[in-house]
Amino acid sequence: MMLPMSDRTLLTGARVITPDARPAPADVLPADVLIEDGRIAAVGPGLAAGGAETIDLSGNVIAPGFIDVHVHGGGGHPLMTSDPGEIAAYAEWAVTQGVTSFLATVCAPTLDAALGCLAACANAPEASGGATLLGVNLEGPFVSPERRGALPASWPAAPDVDTFRRLLDASGCKLRLMTVAPELAGSAEVVREALSAGVRISVGHTDATYEVARDAFAAGASHVTHAFNAMRPFHHREPGPLGAALEADGVAVEVIADGVHLHPATVRMLVGAFGPDSIALITDGATPAGLSEGAFRIGDVEARLRDGEMRLPDGTIAGSVATMTDVVRNVVRWGIADLAAAATMASATPARALGLGEHKGRIAPGYDADLVALTDDLSVAATWVAGSLAYRA
Repeated sequence: MMLPMSDRTLLTGARVITPDARPAPADVLPADVLIEDGRIAAVGPGLAAGGAETIDLSGNVIAPGFIDVHVHGGGGHPLMTSDPGEIAAYAEWAVTQGVTSFLATVCAPTLDAALGCLAACANAPEASGGATLLGVNLEGPFVSPERRGALPASWPAAPDVDTFRRLLDASGCKLRLMTVAPELAGSAEVVREALSAGVRISVGHTDATYEVARDAFAAGASHVTHAFNAMRPFHHREPGPLGAALEADGVAVEVIADGVHLHPATVRMLVGAFGPDSIALITDGATPAGLSEGAFRIGDVEARLRDGEMRLPDGTIAGSVATMTDVVRNVVRWGIADLAAAATMASATPARALGLGEHKGRIAPGYDADLVALTDDLSVAATWVAGSLAYRA
């Protein structure tokens, strides 16, 4: 439930991650944050704000709210659903994990099922006190059957512009990101249509060679779906999609830092190669994410959570059970990044990847007051969405 607040709120006593906080961790300095009408009005030490509600956050760090651009559910709530209420329930749970906005990520066993999921996203009510639904991330269906990973076997389909238009219409034009395998015949036409409709293209679930992926980025693709997973691997004689992404400008690379999808050394390599400004930390979270156990269905197959891993009966990894708090904590604890850089990968880079970098993902005047207060052990102490306190531990 959204907690009542005045139109002006002053957050005091915390250290604040500001846009100038990298690369030196010492630049995460004590400061106040003044919120007015849902936006950040001022950031700095000793702010005066007569009449503002004051919240003391001593001992915490204030970071930009996390933006999860690739998530299928969590807290027991699916996002691949025909029930708009489930999406609102997920949004209300997500703020407990520091998430202030997200893309509902959809795949399905059939086109009709996907249309139902997209319609649910189009009609999802605004969650009272929940994270903001920014739109839809469509994981397919124009992907490689050989690189489908845990996607339903019946989901991959030949690229077709008319099918794309049906999907776009069903989403209420809320489709923001779409995974495409660029090696498939007809993919170039779909990519052109998608880009003209304002949909960003992600290269993923693909067997594309370096050359094909390079051409896709040159044609406007600007994203990579969960690096190394469900794609042609990097090889010293065939660099594949990741090799092409490394040479392309403005490409955001999704990284699942859950310790299951990628070894910590692989995450370190990716962050070192691409830099925090090009890495978008994601959860790829499944319905039981954040829970100790659970099960969910992908098409006609049941995936189970055991020992912190979601797998299909054949052993294929079926999404993650990590939260955004988990992946941020992991990259810091693994020594890959300081908290300021981790926050960039969880907030600023995803915002830029969606074209929202001018008003989301940073703690600076004029930006949306989407904020998360973190404890010393990087647990969530409080979350604000558009300046309203949505969660406090």
